[in-house]
Amino acid sequence: MELKDLKSPLRLNETTELKAVFDPVFRSFSVQLWRDGSPAGLLGLAGEFTHPDDVLDEVDDFLTEHDESELTEEQMARFGGMLIMAKGGPDAEMLRLAIERPESVIILD
Repeated sequence: MELKDLKSPLRLNETTELKAVFDPVFRSFSVQLWRDGSPAGLLGLAGEFTHPDDVLDEVDDFLTEHDESELTEEQMARFGGMLIMAKGGPDAEMLRLAIERPESVIILD
């Protein structure tokens, strides 16, 4: 995975993509579903999701309600990174560092 992958929408198929959104005023996350270049669904109202994990817990149900397949493990990991990058701040900086310089990351057991 490259950093640029976390800054662009997640393409689900030929016509559909997911966008990760962070609203700094409400300090909350949401998901936009787009089909053929137009909005097709929104997950997360103002203040509903305050942590990326909250969104990831609900995104598959949201997608199936909109006749889309659930995310694969790889897509789920990428979308989690997209949510972190959408918010920015120290977590995004740590993720950037882990992607650009993986040797600098120490995994604790």
